[in-house]
Amino acid sequence: MIATRTLKNVLGLALMAMATACSNVNENLLQMIPADATGVISIDVPTILERAGIKSDDKLIIPASLSSIVDENDDNPLCRLLTDLPYAGIDTDNHCYVFFTGKALSQVALLPLDDEKKTIEVVSRRAGVDFHDLSGLKCIYVEDNFYAVKNRVLMVARVSRMTTIEKLAQSAAGMFNHTVKNITDDKNLMKHLTDGIVNAHLTMSAVKTLLNRSTTYREMSQKMPLIEIFTESDIKSLTAQVNADDKGLHLTAHLDADENSDYVRLLNTTLSKPGDKVLAAIPSSMEYIMSMSVRGDRFVNLPQIRQLVDVFKALPYIGRIDLEGILHNVNGPFAVGLAHDPTFAEDWNAVIAATTDNPEAIIAQINRFATAMGQAPEIYDGEYIYQYENKMIKMGTTQGVLYLKMLNYEQTEGYANDIAVARNLFAASPIAFYMQPTAPFTGSHFTLGFTDHVNIKGEFVARQDSANAMLELLQILCSVKPTATYDDMATDAWDNVSGLPTSNH
Repeated sequence: MIATRTLKNVLGLALMAMATACSNVNENLLQMIPADATGVISIDVPTILERAGIKSDDKLIIPASLSSIVDENDDNPLCRLLTDLPYAGIDTDNHCYVFFTGKALSQVALLPLDDEKKTIEVVSRRAGVDFHDLSGLKCIYVEDNFYAVKNRVLMVARVSRMTTIEKLAQSAAGMFNHTVKNITDDKNLMKHLTDGIVNAHLTMSAVKTLLNRSTTYREMSQKMPLIEIFTESDIKSLTAQVNADDKGLHLTAHLDADENSDYVRLLNTTLSKPGDKVLAAIPSSMEYIMSMSVRGDRFVNLPQIRQLVDVFKALPYIGRIDLEGILHNVNGPFAVGLAHDPTFAEDWNAVIAATTDNPEAIIAQINRFATAMGQAPEIYDGEYIYQYENKMIKMGTTQGVLYLKMLNYEQTEGYANDIAVARNLFAASPIAFYMQPTAPFTGSHFTLGFTDHVNIKGEFVARQDSANAMLELLQILCSVKPTATYDDMATDAWDNVSGLPTSNH
């Protein structure tokens, strides 16, 4: 009996010691984040690894279903992270943190270590250079990345402007030594960094730091300036939290904007009631479906839309279409469906659908334009049909929705209004996004929808109720094949979190 009681006491003390150690590690990392950080993200590494079945009893084993994908996608940053995780000396029992500043060390990841020697060996080998001893730290400065190790912490930072390694080491030393005022006194910020497996509190400056590193975002902002309604507005900050259960991952996010802000007044003026009727015109195979419910007569007068109209007018031939007049007639959801062209890697199949007050007038205008350009349409089963390069363009109306399909195949699949999740999302959200991965992950889905002007909900759900949602999400992310211009936010985030250079790989 005494032995049993003694064993319980020992185990209790051990658990308390472990909890205290974890608490101390996380507190140390938080105390390294400067008070003037423009944004902070916390990532619950152990929960993610445990839910994915990667970590069990302090052992890291990549499941076979994920390992096969990792082996085939060595250029994917997440795959590099998972490949090196068991050998890089990273402490997977604690959180890691990413923060942003307006200074030279502009985007920084802090990772706890359980073996500094292993970490230094792995980072040094990948970077192709040795660490230097500066300001009490071990450092490497390679291209626009700075790495520092001290007190069982690895710092990985993007350098925003050219400087010397000595100056970077001096700035980093202030964070390592806790001589710089840190975020732990900011109770408002700290309350946003708990509870979820991923937590974020980002000013719009930090959001733009993330977005501006993305080629995709830069191209979108040039061709679709409407996105600047959010990024160039007087929104103060974004807070977000991701949680997980057996069915999937769930996102809640909030935009901090005053009731009388330009952003809120803008959306009050231009947004209309959501609806799912547009889904009746969008093929169910579209990988991405985006929708915004607008009052066209007000929407078309936004500076961003005026910009878009001017870009469209500059296009040869097609720029002669009265896009402004078309948009003026939109009254309700305006949706776009996109899917990769299976034949031409850089091409897309697309469908545009809109609820309009006068669809017949718009069709007549486009027909006049096409006829003037020497291509009178064929009319079959109520659709106007044109040929454009490798695409068959079909235009028509269904259930009061005007649609324009640009597909390089004869549609045989059904429509997105047969997808209950998409239907419920678009019926409730004035701004909505639905994504379904392609084979072999068909059946899983991502959703994102505004519940009002400032609150957002999203989720990822696996293919089957019995599937491991976290593992399936990692499999999907690992399957993304980087292109020559692939420098998306996700890539940057995983590069930062991994702490491992990509050069000399």
